[in-house]
This record gives sequence, C-alpha cells and structure tokens, in this order.
Amino acid sequence: MGEDYDELLDHALDQVPEFTAEKERFETPEVDIDVSGNQTALQNLKSIADELNRNPDHLMKYLLGELGTAGNREGARGVFQGRFGKESVQDRINRYVEEFVLCPECKKPDTKLVKEGRITLLKCEACGARSSVRKV
Repeated sequence: MGEDYDELLDHALDQVPEFTAEKERFETPEVDIDVSGNQTALQNLKSIADELNRNPDHLMKYLLGELGTAGNREGARGVFQGRFGKESVQDRINRYVEEFVLCPECKKPDTKLVKEGRITLLKCEACGARSSVRKV
C-alpha cells in the first residue's frame, strides 16, 4: 500500500502548477487633468473610482477635503475650484489608495468599505482582515 501512496503523491505533485513570482497586478490609475481658468477638472474621476471599486462620491469628497477646496461632480468628472497640477491630484489619489483601498495586512486591493454602526471598516476579501478607517 505504501507504493500506491507514493505514486498517488507523485501524481498529485505533478498536477500542482509551479509557483511563479507574479508582477504586482494592481496599479493606481493615472489622473487626467484639465485646467481652465480658475477650475481644475478631473476628467476620469468615475473610471478611477470604478477601478478602485469605490463610490465616486466618496472619492470626490476625499479629494475636496485633501485639496482644501470646493467643487462638485459633473457626470463622470470632478470639478475643483482652483488650479491644481497633475502631480498634486495624483498624489492625493495615491494617498486615498493607501488609506481606503489597500489592505493594511496583505497589501492587496481586494477590499470593501463596510459600515458597522457608526464605524466604517475596510474589509479585505483576500485575507479576511478588518480595520477601521477615518470618516471622510
């Protein structure tokens, strides 16, 4: 019986795919900025929010607070009062990803924002970790 077990084990090991180091699959989306007059438009706000699996209103509210300005959503884009460079807005998006998208435990983007009572939690679908996040 020992020989059958060894054969089965060898066969099973042959079926397991080899581990290959995979390039990080998640990249922060790049912003598309249009500055005209004293307004800055984030043309791809909705597509960024969709890629991050977040509500565009939540992302817009965060950006308004971080940029310290007024603004509003106009369809798929966000409009901010004031002139902001691409690097400035991209930096805020990167910070948003760190705080509200990536799991603090496993660093994967497979997370959801869930509200439990008055507390908002970042729940990781990959590792199951849960951590509280600040209110926007």
